[in-house]
Amino acid sequence: MKGLRIKKLGPFLLVILICLALLNGCGGRKLSEDFDEDEVKKQAEKVITLINNRDSENLIEMCNVQMKEVLTDEVLGKVYEAVGEGGQYEGIEDMSVAGWTDKKSEEEFAVVVARAKYEIRTFTFTITFTKQMKLAGLYYR
Repeated sequence: MKGLRIKKLGPFLLVILICLALLNGCGGRKLSEDFDEDEVKKQAEKVITLINNRDSENLIEMCNVQMKEVLTDEVLGKVYEAVGEGGQYEGIEDMSVAGWTDKKSEEEFAVVVARAKYEIRTFTFTITFTKQMKLAGLYYR
């Protein structure tokens, strides 16, 4: 039974691993000049709004190719369920933006860490964007 549970969580764990890898390298790095920090923040807020509205279609539309493969209906259902347990969304308490460069591909990313307050608890979202403002990573805790 445990093996089956791990297989079902495989794609979700992949999303987490991608985001953790991105976080590992972004600690305090300056955002590339190729990004507009205000636009990055605006798009991160949009991602959180789409999650709160359970709007899979528009969320997937924002994703890069890799994230489109990983964010299946099953994975998104688990995200919506977990966030839904936080109660009514109240707003973003804090948001920070940093840059990260993938050492292999040399691709630059913007990484947003946003604390979102809900009625029952607060979630921290880590949201990663490509230069084309495509969603490249999503993690919450």
